[in-house]
Amino acid sequence: MNPSTTLETPWQWGSRSLYDSRLWFYGLLAAGSVSNVLYYCTVPLVGIGVLAGTTLPRQRALRVLLMMWGVNQFLGFTVRGYPYTVSTFAWGGVMLLGAIVAVLLASMHSAFSHNQTRHGLWLTASLLLGFVLYELMIWLGGFALGGVHGLTLSVLGEIFLGNALWGTGLAAVHWGLVRRWLRLKEAPSD
Repeated sequence: MNPSTTLETPWQWGSRSLYDSRLWFYGLLAAGSVSNVLYYCTVPLVGIGVLAGTTLPRQRALRVLLMMWGVNQFLGFTVRGYPYTVSTFAWGGVMLLGAIVAVLLASMHSAFSHNQTRHGLWLTASLLLGFVLYELMIWLGGFALGGVHGLTLSVLGEIFLGNALWGTGLAAVHWGLVRRWLRLKEAPSD
């Protein structure tokens, strides 16, 4: 199938092709794993999760998030020495729940449901709103788990910046892969 035989634009067709492939899924898993090595508690669950939610089927996006979170928890409790307390495990659950909400929000529209500009706008809106919802879950969790005294505006700004950089950087990679996919499909075959 190619865009000339359907009502899809080339962007929609290329995005759908990447959406259906395993390449992007495994690429996001790899990026999530790398982010876990670079970050401790502020792993960019929202940035990568929202991008997964807008560029992958919902089930795969949730798998990316769950695996990314699982690697974070594994590294935290083995390498980084997180304490084995109910509170620590509960905070991990709160982080996961907040990130799931962000992914579900982002997955309301897939990458190929509209043109490139609208996709970028949806990704930006999902990242902003998803981050707010994620941090709201953290804040609410603090009432039950003992406060969020370290979440000042400057700390939230740094956490958002990290999520935005990961989300934007991977969005650029996605855009490049869609363009590359289209060039490969347009190339004459010998």
